[in-house]
Amino acid sequence: MQSAVFFSLLSVLLAYSGVYHSGNSSMQQDGDSIDNNLIFKNEYGQEIQMPTDYTVYYGICDPGYIDEYALKIIFHEPSDKESLWRLVLMIDDIAVDTTYSFPNDGSLFTMFIFDAGFSNELASNTTVSSGIITIDTLDCDSPIRVSFTINASIGSEFWDGPPVHVSGDFSCTLY
Repeated sequence: MQSAVFFSLLSVLLAYSGVYHSGNSSMQQDGDSIDNNLIFKNEYGQEIQMPTDYTVYYGICDPGYIDEYALKIIFHEPSDKESLWRLVLMIDDIAVDTTYSFPNDGSLFTMFIFDAGFSNELASNTTVSSGIITIDTLDCDSPIRVSFTINASIGSEFWDGPPVHVSGDFSCTLY
């Protein structure tokens, strides 16, 4: 249910002024590059398949509510029945070449995961989240550049939901 609401909100967010790119990581535009080496595993060590369609948005995070600039990276499918992941980085608050710990309060960054296999919603601000993320590059001028490495367990938003472990590195350059 929340993933359906997420996709509705995604379309509203993209209607606000800002810069966004959408596409499929296997069919990038000239000059664009996405290197997504993130691995998501459930509590049994099984890999969760994540989609290759993406949206990268730079602009006001949530106009009228959080009026700060953010970079949002979202890997999603058109259907709300597929797994997805989203990372929101608050541009003015993130320091490059810095490692941040989980859980976090969402003031600097938030990671959200939907594991369709377990209908599980997970967020980096849950008390059972742990691990680290290192922001290596963050530049929202043209081109947009971001890179990070992560090794974390993201906790479920449901009291009985299992965590998801995410590890690896991600980088993109979008014109």
